[in-house]
This record gives sequence, C-alpha cells and structure tokens, in this order.
Amino acid sequence: MKILVIQNSVRDPIGILGDHLIYQGAELTTWFPEQQPNLPEGAFSGLIILGGHMNAHEDDKYPHLQQVVTLIHQFHAENKPTMGVCLGSQLIARAFGSQVYPHSTPELGFSPLAVVTDAVTEPWLKNCPVNLHIMQWHFDTFDLPGPATLLMTNDICKHQAYRIGTNIYGFQFHLEVTPEIIVDWLTAKSDWIDTHYPNLDQQIQKQINIHTDNAATFAEQVAYHWLTLFPDAVSKW
Repeated sequence: MKILVIQNSVRDPIGILGDHLIYQGAELTTWFPEQQPNLPEGAFSGLIILGGHMNAHEDDKYPHLQQVVTLIHQFHAENKPTMGVCLGSQLIARAFGSQVYPHSTPELGFSPLAVVTDAVTEPWLKNCPVNLHIMQWHFDTFDLPGPATLLMTNDICKHQAYRIGTNIYGFQFHLEVTPEIIVDWLTAKSDWIDTHYPNLDQQIQKQINIHTDNAATFAEQVAYHWLTLFPDAVSKW
C-alpha cells in the first residue's frame, strides 16, 4: 500500500497516525508542496492530506491548493481511499463543491466529540469512548458536501467528521498529533492567540495528560479500518 501524504505545514506531520499506518504495512511518501514544486514520482493507492495554516481557497497565496483539489478528484475517479485532516478535510469539501470560511469560534485544544446516531455502523466508531476528546486547532469550517454523510459533531463546530462514498473521509480534528507536536504548536502560536487565550498553554498541557491515551487509541482504530479499504491490505491485528 503506497500512500501519498501531503504535508501542508512543517509543523503538522502525520505523527502517530503515520506510525499506525506504517505498522499495518503502509508505505508513506510525503510531499511538502511549499518546498517541493513537483509531486513525488510513483503510483499511489491512497491519499492523505494534512493540516495547514492557510484557508482552503487561498490559491493566490498557495498555488498548490488547486493541485491538491485536482488530486482529490483524481483519486476519487480511480476509487482510491482518501483521508483529509483539518485543512485536508476542508480541501475535500471544496473539491466536492462546498465553501470553506472562517468559523464564528476558533477551536483550540481538546474538544469533546459525539458520534452521529446514524454513523454507529462505522467500524471505527462502534467502540468509540463516550468521553472522547481530540485535539483541535482551526479557525475555519465548511459546508458539508452534498454527497457526504456526517459522522461526528460537537457543539462548537458541527462538521467534525464525514464520509463520502465508501472510502473518502474528512476529519476536522487533529487525530494525528502527538504531545510533542502540540507543544511545538504552542511555541509558535500567534500574538492574537496569546491575547485572546492567555491561559491556553496551561489548559492544553492539562488536557494532554487527560486525553492523550484515548486519542491515540482512536487514531489507531481509524488507521486500521481505513487501510481495510485497500485491496492489498494485510492486517497485523
């Protein structure tokens, strides 16, 4: 299973999600669009688009975004599994005709997630902890694409996880992060965040201690079940 990973920010690698994918037999090739003008060569059977600081429609500042949308269309046409995380989920929504725009409330830190009732048949949601909290770091949201099924939600931002067809998934939250990645984000946060969220560092440090284990288990479940969508998957479970 050769998977193309699009890393839109040096501060948002694939983290623990990638560890679980590799353990299950996936081979990951990472593309850094802002540093590498050309796509990596090779044939890929899956696509993962990670987060980034840009808005999903900022093609004028970040021309690679249009190329990512084209790749989403291509992988969809070829019926290849695709996953989007934060910005990645917004770019998938854009690719399917939806708008991405600033949300009324930034979501920073670990937030509770609720499974939509109709989504309990998803294998990776059947044993989802009732009190699941996953790391969030976003200022934008999106309209749910017409062909999408909403899977997870919360009171802050309605569209948290969705599926299109049988093998395209979008996650607004950051299931890929490790504590080290989160701490790095805190060291690089903007003056605006420091002004409006003066206690954010302390709050998130406490949240890391409480929620990291459940979040890591959730990422493992998602990785495992997403890879079952590949025809050449060999499970190690």
